[in-house]
Amino acid sequence: MNILGRWMLLISGWLLADAAMATVNHSVSASVVQIRGVDTQGRMYFGSGVVTGPTTVVTNCHVVRGGGKIAIFRGPESYVVHRERIDVQRDLCLLEAPGMQAAKARLGQISSLKSGQPLYFYGYPRALGMSFSEGTVKALHPFRGSRIIETSAFFTLGGSGGGLFDRKGRLVGLATFLAPGHSGRYYAIPSEWIASVEARPLVEIGPLRGLSFWEDPAQFPAFLKRPGH
Repeated sequence: MNILGRWMLLISGWLLADAAMATVNHSVSASVVQIRGVDTQGRMYFGSGVVTGPTTVVTNCHVVRGGGKIAIFRGPESYVVHRERIDVQRDLCLLEAPGMQAAKARLGQISSLKSGQPLYFYGYPRALGMSFSEGTVKALHPFRGSRIIETSAFFTLGGSGGGLFDRKGRLVGLATFLAPGHSGRYYAIPSEWIASVEARPLVEIGPLRGLSFWEDPAQFPAFLKRPGH
């Protein structure tokens, strides 16, 4: 291949990459919020969440496990959380924030996903500003009648509870945990679990007890178990 041909191939690659990025619907980030809290011992904690209703934000229970005082932040705006619905085993908590006005995420279905499909993460890792990363569906692991999403879309501390969206801008999962050893394996619980926690009773904010399925070795799904364990 001559020099001109190589340049044409390189330029084509750039154009294809730009076209792929153009298909990302960044407007969905308007439904992603930051969660900050101070537990009963005065220690600060933080995480991410996704707006699912006029006054509701869904996040991981391990984010708000410390209880105490919790607030939801959207840019300069903040809203105090007084009550929540909880499902500790699934690591899914629904926070009630009266007075909040924010864009609501559209929910997708795990059945619409397949291996290799593009996914996009929005959240607040490291308690900094909004962060975006892109990846793909690495695997869909059967678990309790649904699927746990394994993705290559990067997130880290503070990103828990952030949204994992498909190319159509639908929320398909919540960034929840990653494999030990920084192996590039990131996991999200499915958005279809949200309906089940919406049916649970509202309780006052307080410290949460118990462990989620991915924290408790006694509940580990097969895909998290190491050989011989």
